[in-house]
Amino acid sequence: MISFSGIDCAGKSTQIDLIAKSFKDKNKKVKIIHSRGGYTPLLEAVKTLIRKDKGLNIEKQDVYREQIHKNSKKRKILLWVSIFDIALYYGIYFRLVEIFGTKILADRYFWDSYIDFKLKYSEFDFENWLVWKLAKLIYLKPKKAIIYTIPTELSMYRSTLKDEPWPENAEQRKIRIEKYMEEIENGRWTSIIDATPSIEEVFDKTMEYILK
Repeated sequence: MISFSGIDCAGKSTQIDLIAKSFKDKNKKVKIIHSRGGYTPLLEAVKTLIRKDKGLNIEKQDVYREQIHKNSKKRKILLWVSIFDIALYYGIYFRLVEIFGTKILADRYFWDSYIDFKLKYSEFDFENWLVWKLAKLIYLKPKKAIIYTIPTELSMYRSTLKDEPWPENAEQRKIRIEKYMEEIENGRWTSIIDATPSIEEVFDKTMEYILK
């Protein structure tokens, strides 16, 4: 399994598609899995079942969800469930996929979700929770873990070109990049690739590392 990390618009999905094609051309089985803590298929299905905002218009749905996130106890439950969910998803589902001989190319992975949780639920010291320690223990460790880095300005520019529906502002993205840099210092990834050059240059550098 190979994981690909980085902020939005760092070029992860573009590179993953190119890498998947390269593997498929060599008759290798690959599966691209995009994931984000709190938004995995299993958790989204559970949310759909228990939500009380079904049938409401978008404005009322936003009000309903805002009320949930104003409640500290509900936020804590949401975070706990989200962490437990990635323990199952990355620890069990990913292993099952690879057991059947399919190489996973993970578009975002464990430490991306960690950064999401740190930013979204900054009031909770979840690293000391038993459920987090469990998730950290059992998630499938990538054979290669790649992170793409780009500056805030380039990320915002690419975001504008993509016309993203809910983009972070420059300050929020700068804070996210700082979190990624902290985790790079903590050795969370096995390869750090500058994604500012052309798509072709980044692809060549990525493949060179993967095949090394």
